[in-house]
Amino acid sequence: MKILAIDSSTKYLSLAISERGRVIASFHRDLEQQHCARIIPEIDRLLKKAKSKLGNIDCIAFSIGPGSFTGLRIGAATVKGLTLDGKIKVVAVPTLDVLAYNVKESKRLIVPIVDAKRGNVYASTYSFSGEKLKRHMRYSVLPVSELLKNIKGNAVFLGDGLVPYKKVIEDDFKFKAEFAAEKYWYPAVETVAKLGYESAKKKRFEEPDRFVPMYLYPKDVQVRGKIR
Repeated sequence: MKILAIDSSTKYLSLAISERGRVIASFHRDLEQQHCARIIPEIDRLLKKAKSKLGNIDCIAFSIGPGSFTGLRIGAATVKGLTLDGKIKVVAVPTLDVLAYNVKESKRLIVPIVDAKRGNVYASTYSFSGEKLKRHMRYSVLPVSELLKNIKGNAVFLGDGLVPYKKVIEDDFKFKAEFAAEKYWYPAVETVAKLGYESAKKKRFEEPDRFVPMYLYPKDVQVRGKIR
């Protein structure tokens, strides 16, 4: 199975092509506001680099969010355009899950936080048992102060939410906080490809014309996340 993995949820555009779970070509660059202009040309270049064609792609693994509204919309529109003929399947990979894999060796609770603006972060909490990821909290958008109240133990934090909120965590977190290095703050497209491949093997496909990114902010922009 050949998979095209796409992550457009941050300032980076990240792409990869994998075959049977092994990445054979990838692209990762800080494009700031150029995702719309660059995503199709970079996919074309990546296919050529992998000596492949779009017709050889069996499935697109899309990092579905939460993250940048604009980036996710551009990525989703691209996925829908590439799958119009119905020949290419689509699987959705939650972006917070992808981030958690960046520090999977940690024995602490893993807390990816993505800056959601308006004084909030996108967040969830995780741990690993071997290679198996376990999520302990629903995908949420909430103030950091509320997130911290619901974490009952030492934790490692990562994600671009550390830019505005690291000091808040240092001051207010009641347990020991570890902060991952900046190189671990953004999704690894290789992980998107890996998780996408696992979902595709289980036939967890999306309806290409119906799926939408995970925005989390409701239409009325009430921002209290629910924790379970």
